[in-house]
Amino acid sequence: MKKSTKTFIAFCVLVVSLVLIGGTFAYTNIAQRALNMLEGEPSLEYEGRVHDYFDDVSGNKDVFAENFGSEALLTRVKFTELFTQNGVSLVPGGDIDINDPMTWPTWIPGPETGASPSGTEALGTRIGSNAPINAYFHLQLGQATHGTNRPWFLPTFNLDSNSIRTATAGAGVDVETGGATHPGEGTANYWTEGMFDASIMGPPESPEQHETRQVLEQERPPMTFTQWQALGESDRVGHFWVIDQETGWAYWADLLLSGQATSFLLDSKIAQPALSTLKGDGSYQIHAIGQFSVNDSTYLEEFWREDMDSNLNTANGQSIIQTIQDMYR
Repeated sequence: MKKSTKTFIAFCVLVVSLVLIGGTFAYTNIAQRALNMLEGEPSLEYEGRVHDYFDDVSGNKDVFAENFGSEALLTRVKFTELFTQNGVSLVPGGDIDINDPMTWPTWIPGPETGASPSGTEALGTRIGSNAPINAYFHLQLGQATHGTNRPWFLPTFNLDSNSIRTATAGAGVDVETGGATHPGEGTANYWTEGMFDASIMGPPESPEQHETRQVLEQERPPMTFTQWQALGESDRVGHFWVIDQETGWAYWADLLLSGQATSFLLDSKIAQPALSTLKGDGSYQIHAIGQFSVNDSTYLEEFWREDMDSNLNTANGQSIIQTIQDMYR
């Protein structure tokens, strides 16, 4: 049977924080591209957009995903990281090409999988090969405000499912366009209720002004797969992120419905005191990859094929997705 839809769409976002010791300089580079898109007729319209609101001065970095299409989506995001000193990676590895984010080690949060007690939320510090970066930067996961005070965002104007752009605001620089692609300053709580704005990109983006909306409530902080397994079966589907420490993929633990935006996966980067002891030039870079699929096991095969081609264990991810699908049968 011929597949009649785009199997999934993947978005890549690259964020760079450069620190010149003895002075300050901040630079952010954002890129996005669509991968592995199978064409067919008729095609279903299901569209997801990664949002990245970044301000290097304050460290604010809001990463979340929006469904601007009509089909419910399964959503996942992961980060690769690179920290260099004087152009040399802090994390050793013969396969690391500092100019190719796809070769950078994957961010894996703590706690260690065998930790006891395991806790109920993922840590902003890393385990695995990227652990040395903990001395210089931690990540603040999730979102700090809840209920009626949860964050507001401006829906994407880019309604083209084939577009390689992300909704990047503030210090973000889109590689294709040479600048930010989305209104806003990238600072925390920039958007509030009742605000309107228009596209900064112009045609072919939507010419209408958009009004702010709130992201979904964070029902639980981002957690690891092990912590998720400790939940009762009826609690495993909901509005929160589950991070597979085998692969680094963070899965939204529910279908993302039309018009919805996830709670924040990432809220900020936090510089550590040791950063001031570095000599020379330091560069910390985060590469975010987002993927979306309709809720259909046939099309989800592309999720697992990509992972298996990279020799990644897909068992945990498949368990999360299967649990979501079972809830909606």
